Amino acid sequence: MTEAEVRPNAARPLIVVSSRTGNTMILAHAICDALPGAELVRATALPEDLSTFNPVLLGFWCDRGHAPEDMMAAARRLSGKRIGCFATMGGNPEDESAKRWMKTTAEELVGLGDNNELAETFLCRGRIDPEVFERMTAMLGGSVSAEREARRQASETHPDRIDLARGAEIFRGVFGANW
Repeated sequence: MTEAEVRPNAARPLIVVSSRTGNTMILAHAICDALPGAELVRATALPEDLSTFNPVLLGFWCDRGHAPEDMMAAARRLSGKRIGCFATMGGNPEDESAKRWMKTTAEELVGLGDNNELAETFLCRGRIDPEVFERMTAMLGGSVSAEREARRQASETHPDRIDLARGAEIFRGVFGANW
């Protein structure tokens, strides 16, 4: 029996994801597997009735310094939810600027709805879309600095198994089986 069959009227986790290259979707699946009874949907396919879902986890990528528009539209529909946010980006998630971005973006998303509470965040590296990298390179004059190339290469293998395990453990620890 599934969790929904055992507790048909009980709240259960909803994981809402916006993923361009697949990085965030991979992370979303790992987190979903860690939360029994969780449902995973794309931000563009949010269910009409959200009353049976709590907590709600929002997974997104860094879109020019913001959450993508489909995620912001989904967040506007949330009311009275405990929210967890997770994201992927091409930069180092341990940099202070990355941490500030995650905190600010998560707070912005939570605030788009009504009476929501931010419970936890998680940020990890993700592969950089080659098309985006080329476009940014052209915008920056066509050359790639050694530092920028090192950041791109460091992101190539992410999210990796350690990232997936950390993300799953963080949200299992916060929401556990008792949400």
